[in-house]
Amino acid sequence: MMRTLLATALALCEALAACSPPPTQEPPSMLALTQQGGANAFLSQIAEAPFQTAYYARRRVWQTFEGTNGSETLEYTERVWSDGMGRFSVTPEDLVQPALAPQSEQVFLLMQKAREGFIYRLRDFRIRDLGSFLSAYRVKDLEEQVNVAGKACERLRIRAASTGRGYWEIDVDPTNGLILATHEFLADGTLVSSVETLEFQAEPDLSGVELHKDLLAVPFTESTAHQVLGFTPLGPNFLPRGFSLVKSEKISQGTDTWARYAYSDGAESLFLLYREEPNQIAPGADLAGPYTMKIFRAGRWTVAQASFGEHQIIAIGREPASILQQIVESCVP
Repeated sequence: MMRTLLATALALCEALAACSPPPTQEPPSMLALTQQGGANAFLSQIAEAPFQTAYYARRRVWQTFEGTNGSETLEYTERVWSDGMGRFSVTPEDLVQPALAPQSEQVFLLMQKAREGFIYRLRDFRIRDLGSFLSAYRVKDLEEQVNVAGKACERLRIRAASTGRGYWEIDVDPTNGLILATHEFLADGTLVSSVETLEFQAEPDLSGVELHKDLLAVPFTESTAHQVLGFTPLGPNFLPRGFSLVKSEKISQGTDTWARYAYSDGAESLFLLYREEPNQIAPGADLAGPYTMKIFRAGRWTVAQASFGEHQIIAIGREPASILQQIVESCVP
């Protein structure tokens, strides 16, 4: 049941807004980081590159996190394709850690494939909105040139402006803005995640590649919500500092209709999913009760799911569980 709930939640939250059209100027060099205007242009190129560049990459994924039985490590390889027009494919290849029975390993690989939209858009570091990103994060050129899959890359350190949070070090190909390696650290410098490109090819042949298809999403606003959804969704009265609404959409899975809200601080993302189950409530029962809350983890992501009466709310993000719980509870009327 928990695995099914997790797969459903990640599938529902996986799509985030595509990046804006590419700039018309030639890609700036890393020397442009010495000037604020050049830095912003280069950072904008980094934001757009995953959805504006056609490429193939084979990558090694390594993560460590606290699981139900203590510290756990996940390591596997994956193959990634992008057509340079916003479409992509992510296929897991070989599981290295943990050691699983063949049948369990196959289930893991199938589940990762089912989450490819989540993995491509959300798992790794992204600049999602440049304006918000520049307000919430600080970028430092480490003045290191490193070789990643045969490409000369420049290493940048990305740190949140607020203290006490971790940071990323990213290796960027300055010719196209693609991040070819991402290393995530806790505030004390402990490495907790690494995604590194092992093989890279520009403009690959995609004739035999099945590209990802998104769930059908219908945008709505506060004024059109009831007309689009058929119900009036509950929204949060609390969000972490720096986060703002990116988009709100109606999505459907089977016979269920959900309101999906996507929030971002420019780099990190979190999602709120809401739906009603009026047929589950007995006549005359309290529409706001009973109340239940479940919290579980998916690698470095946390899911908080609450049910109260006819309302179902799911919050998904990399914020602490206590923050996600506050977000969910702030929706309760």
